Amino acid sequence: IIRRPTPWAFLLLFLATIGVFSVPFATKTFSSPSWPLLDQPEKPETWVDSNSCSGFFRNGLPRKFVMSITEFGGVGDGETSNTDAFRKAIEYLKRFAGKGGSQLNVPKGRWVTGSFNLTSNFTLFLDR
Repeated sequence: IIRRPTPWAFLLLFLATIGVFSVPFATKTFSSPSWPLLDQPEKPETWVDSNSCSGFFRNGLPRKFVMSITEFGGVGDGETSNTDAFRKAIEYLKRFAGKGGSQLNVPKGRWVTGSFNLTSNFTLFLDR
């Protein structure tokens, strides 16, 4: 006796077919969109670095509170661990998130650090 396939078998076959044909689209790399509402240089050669996204976003308002990592004991000598200095600085500056935001400037140097978490309305500015 030959049994007729259940409706579930057809549904499973349909979903498997869709899955197989969607793989090429899911793995395709797309270029980033060009947003007309964001400030972008008219000529790409005016960008500082072609691998940077710095020209992609519109400049925001300057932060109300600006401090340097050196004010929290940071040393950019390439040897000293600055993890605690970054954590203290971010912990201190996050209180200004609702008051115009804050910015932590990191002067030119070699800054050794472990991981730390950033916060909202905060800019980490790295000087070259």
